[in-house]
Amino acid sequence: MTSWTSDNLTQFLNQVHLNQKANVAKFAEPYRLIRRVNECLSIAGENLVNPKPVMTGVLFQRSQYAYKTAAGMALAGQVVETFVMLRSCLEYAGYALAIFNEPDLQVVFMSRHVSDDGMKAQKEKFRMSEIRQVISSFDAKLAELFQLFYERSIDFGGHPNPHATMSAAQIGHEGSDNTIITYALSLEPKVLSHAMKSVAQIGLTALFIFQHIFKAKFELLGINAEMNALRNENL
Repeated sequence: MTSWTSDNLTQFLNQVHLNQKANVAKFAEPYRLIRRVNECLSIAGENLVNPKPVMTGVLFQRSQYAYKTAAGMALAGQVVETFVMLRSCLEYAGYALAIFNEPDLQVVFMSRHVSDDGMKAQKEKFRMSEIRQVISSFDAKLAELFQLFYERSIDFGGHPNPHATMSAAQIGHEGSDNTIITYALSLEPKVLSHAMKSVAQIGLTALFIFQHIFKAKFELLGINAEMNALRNENL
């Protein structure tokens, strides 16, 4: 019989916090890179003043918060859910660059829920194929990286996929080939390392997209130099 008085959620959240603390120590080098990317995002976010168009600043902050959430999930062992947030991190960055490139798209973006025509226009203008073309017009190599990491985010959690479904699962447990056990929190080192490295790589990719919007500010704040240092560390 189900006990409605047991607080499974609090137990889960407590374990999330314990895993995060343990993995910060266990995966010190991946965490160092995640933290450095986060510092770039945080410093930029704290110094956004009157961004033009205004939605570029809003979308920057949303991308930053998606990154922080992905970092927390990866450290907790929520490896599948990590990639849901990483997809969001990239999409916010791509949308921001599209609006920066064509400021009138700010109105299209905000009109999504105004009418059926508004919904259709927003979907058409912000398709990923359109976003990739915009990024490519600024930096072809960056567009390739965006595509690579966007597909990775979909394959490992952004959509229901075999990689996502099975990256935190065990097949044939206790002698039964028909048994599949799915885990909320992975303890597998290779899977955790993949998630953590992806967090840093995708966060850095988002930063390079935003660099085209906030170039002068990134240079003034020393963010460009740190981004280049991170890129040279094979991120």
